Amino acid sequence: MSWEYHKIGLNDVTRRTDDIDLLCDAGGHGWELVTITANNIAYLKREVVEDQPKASDHPTELADNRSAEVKPKFRNPATGDTWSGRGRMATWLKTKQDAGEDIENYRVEA
Repeated sequence: MSWEYHKIGLNDVTRRTDDIDLLCDAGGHGWELVTITANNIAYLKREVVEDQPKASDHPTELADNRSAEVKPKFRNPATGDTWSGRGRMATWLKTKQDAGEDIENYRVEA
């Protein structure tokens, strides 16, 4: 059995991309998280099979390909900012929640 390894600089991920979502997508393509260092470098591995992996299976390319997959669940009508409901709550929504507002008022209609 042989392994291929890759690392992702989580600090380099675009703001529109959540690092947890990126790692989950990588896991869906066979990548296993080995560790995340104190400076936010994620190290991944996966078993090498006889067939070569497709380019879209590469973890750093997953962030670019998945932006259209996640639809917003909450929208700020004043600014147009959105949050998908995945990962850490958006700052604008957390501020409203902390102020006592019901965040369901910002839910996008399905």
